[in-house]
Amino acid sequence: MGHTRLRHLAGVAAATMLVAGGASACGASSGAEGEQTTIRYQTNAGIVDLPELADALGYFDQTDIKLDRVGDVQGGPESLRAVATDQVDYGGAFNGAIAKLASTGAPIKAVISYYGSSADVSSSLLTLKDSGIDEARDLIGKKVAVNTLGANAEAVIDTYLADEGLSQDEIEQVTLVPLPGINSEAALREGQVDAAYLFGSLKEIALKNGGIEEVVNDIELVGPYNGGSYVLSDRFIAENPTTTKEFVAAIAKALEYSQTHSIDEIREVMKDYLAEHDREEYAAALDLWKGTGVPAKAGVISDEDFTLWLDWLEAEGEVEADSIEPSEIYTNEFNPYAEEG
Repeated sequence: MGHTRLRHLAGVAAATMLVAGGASACGASSGAEGEQTTIRYQTNAGIVDLPELADALGYFDQTDIKLDRVGDVQGGPESLRAVATDQVDYGGAFNGAIAKLASTGAPIKAVISYYGSSADVSSSLLTLKDSGIDEARDLIGKKVAVNTLGANAEAVIDTYLADEGLSQDEIEQVTLVPLPGINSEAALREGQVDAAYLFGSLKEIALKNGGIEEVVNDIELVGPYNGGSYVLSDRFIAENPTTTKEFVAAIAKALEYSQTHSIDEIREVMKDYLAEHDREEYAAALDLWKGTGVPAKAGVISDEDFTLWLDWLEAEGEVEADSIEPSEIYTNEFNPYAEEG
């Protein structure tokens, strides 16, 4: 399926990250103590970006931090490459992809969870009704749209196929087709793919439009989980300790806000924010947004967030057994809610 691609993506990102590790960010403003305070980032279609929510709620007001949006990103591997090549200052990726990259020695740290799956928010494998695809074996020889290769969608689909008894040879006959999430529903309806793996508001929109049904969702396979984390380079953390602490703390507060306030309140805050930043077209996707799905309070990370996918990576030969400990991949040092136990 996409496993050689996963190795390639991680290898390129790791090599670039190691080279870029000693370089300083270019063109970013600095605070009085010489730290970088302008944070360059990319947004994700169909979700609430937590640093933007933090900004909208005023959590950066008592700091020198300013956000500088430099475009959109399609998936985690692309986001990690952007961090590696110093196009952005933080990235967000599936924990399995982060674990794979970290196992190569890349100087990165996951600092807070930003998306996940829970009872109210999940990702699903979708097909057209009456497509004849009702179970895993029906996917042999079929095409499945995913937002990117080597990330959450591939890991969940792989887990599903293996759990349902497909051999490795049969799994390799299921073709994953990388497509932007906003285009996957149309590709499914037009017969360009036979199934699509969608998440968040994109999934909800597809189901609401009718004629589409769910084959399986990730909660059924692995239960509630923190799916992905925001990542900073070791260099950024070392050179900007105060900025890092204030940045992660603000994101944690925004995530905690999203976990304790109604979806309608969050939508209203974000729609106003998007309008103020001339991005009204992004607001429509929020109408069916149901939350981040992160089950852990304020995004506190645990070993289990990575052991789940390290086991998968080791079984697939992507990571050598015992090559890295989960605790080496992440830190809760900057999340104030971690201190609450």
